[in-house]
Amino acid sequence: MDRFTTGPSRCGAPSSPPAGERKRKSDRMHLLMEMREFSREHGDILSRYHRYTPGDLDRLAGECRRLQEEACRQGACGTAGELAELEYVIGRAKEMREKRGE
Repeated sequence: MDRFTTGPSRCGAPSSPPAGERKRKSDRMHLLMEMREFSREHGDILSRYHRYTPGDLDRLAGECRRLQEEACRQGACGTAGELAELEYVIGRAKEMREKRGE
């Protein structure tokens, strides 16, 4: 369950980066757009879970974690909530595949 936790308990990053390490706004905006697009593209995974192989689901879960960690590195952990929800949904899709013996 720890994988699905967001915020300070998941990433130890401060809520805002130190003054000397502030990321450029354009970098953060690019990351936010990438996160939004990924969530939009895979948001209905439960209704299509049977189309994904277990390897696909693992890859998608890994991509969610990568984007969440990047958000935390940029001091934007709060923006990763939608990805945490998507990671949870991917976990549920894996469980559904396992229950069906796929």
